[in-house]
Amino acid sequence: MLDRRNLLRAGGVLAATVATGAAAGAPAAGAPAAGRRRCPDWSALRSRIQGDVVLPGDAAYDASKQLAIGEYDAVTPAGIVYGETPADVQAVVRFAQDNSLTLRTRSGGHNFAGWSTGEGLVLDVRRMNHVTGGGSPTVHVGPGTQSIEALGVLKQYGQGMVTGTCHDVCVGGYYSGGGVGYQSRPFGIGSDRMVSAKVVLADGRLVTASERSNPDLFWALRGSGGGNWGVLVDVEMRPISVPRMVFYEQIWSWDDAEKFLDTWQQWYRTTPRNSTGQVIVIQPDAGSGNPPIVLQQGAYYGTKEEADAGLAELAGLVGSTPATSKVLDLPFADGMQYVYGLAEGGSHPRTLWQRMRARIVDQPLGTAGTAAALAAFESAPRTGQTRYLSFVGLGGAVGDKAPTDTAFVHRGALFHIGYGVALPDASPTDEDVNAAVGWATTGFNVINPLSGGHSYINFPDMYLDNWQNAYYGVNYDRLKRLKRAYDPYRFFDHPRAIGN
Repeated sequence: MLDRRNLLRAGGVLAATVATGAAAGAPAAGAPAAGRRRCPDWSALRSRIQGDVVLPGDAAYDASKQLAIGEYDAVTPAGIVYGETPADVQAVVRFAQDNSLTLRTRSGGHNFAGWSTGEGLVLDVRRMNHVTGGGSPTVHVGPGTQSIEALGVLKQYGQGMVTGTCHDVCVGGYYSGGGVGYQSRPFGIGSDRMVSAKVVLADGRLVTASERSNPDLFWALRGSGGGNWGVLVDVEMRPISVPRMVFYEQIWSWDDAEKFLDTWQQWYRTTPRNSTGQVIVIQPDAGSGNPPIVLQQGAYYGTKEEADAGLAELAGLVGSTPATSKVLDLPFADGMQYVYGLAEGGSHPRTLWQRMRARIVDQPLGTAGTAAALAAFESAPRTGQTRYLSFVGLGGAVGDKAPTDTAFVHRGALFHIGYGVALPDASPTDEDVNAAVGWATTGFNVINPLSGGHSYINFPDMYLDNWQNAYYGVNYDRLKRLKRAYDPYRFFDHPRAIGN
């Protein structure tokens, strides 16, 4: 039977919630970093920090420079530093400036565009993975804490947190970009539950951002993406109370795909607020001739009877039944193990090369739009491409705030729709790259007119025009002003950083 674990193994690219947007540092006192100094005193840095410094030639270097996507193994940082304390982070920021080294910050390393690595210094915060205060109204979580780690700690207190759909996405990047996921519809996006954050700024200061302290920075940290303002070293957030979760997973026949997907979008729009869902159309090898797989997953934060009734209603509207169906009433943390594909001993194979082109939409595509989206999915079949078309459901509590309440502007979002493609080689040929990007762009061009031109910064698209409006909309001018105030020399920088 094709379960989620096997689909992940076949596809290798399903719905990873993104994590860390890269950071490139900004001089505290004056000049922006200009490039690599000939001989930085790495031994001096080692003596100042609790964490480790890994350099080219060290045994751990090749593994330390890896991100979640193999394509970026080709990047060769001057050094990778594992920060373990806020003081470590402060020392690394100052060291980078003193030695004219660019700085990128990495937590989970999932950034699709590779912004969490670079040729300068990479600051890895994954060892800052604390979870404290469980059982209290707020808890403190480190930026390098993986989703699965946080849920494991909070489980004993009957608490949870808003996470994405990939177990090793880390808090730092996920919250910085907003944080959409399996709990967004009933509980809001991750950053909406932030109470405060501790941040090391470009000038080396450790500051607290909250509604009362640096409120403008607090506003910006919630949805603008990582790598813009500083290095998060701690997040205080309100956990969610979710003792149980009814997880469901269904596979629908490709013959029913058009009717099902059109109906599902309408059905999802009116489902109860305590439910969430996604549909992923997957083709592990687009040149195999095998039909794509239509995978529906979701959760009800209610009773199994409620979930059964909702799924029966959907099947009735489609006029068909799924080929397979699984509905499980589980403790919340156990249910998330199924979301992550780990409940039955699964693992996530490393993606070697990947692109995704996506939009945020505020209404169903409609019958004609859905048919066109599936036709684009089937276009130009090519052996070796793993393809997916994902519809991630939003709505509900995502819209409880106004677009200008935080930097996350997409409050009318109903779906995040994306065309993703992966290749089995970290260094594919130009022909393979062009074919893969061309296919994803064909799909993007279908959904683009049906969207408001908005995209999600945690799923960066390196081919996107007018990205400033797509990611930030009416909030962009304010973000630019704040960038000039908090990082005037643009120490924290990457290709889609605020102001570029």
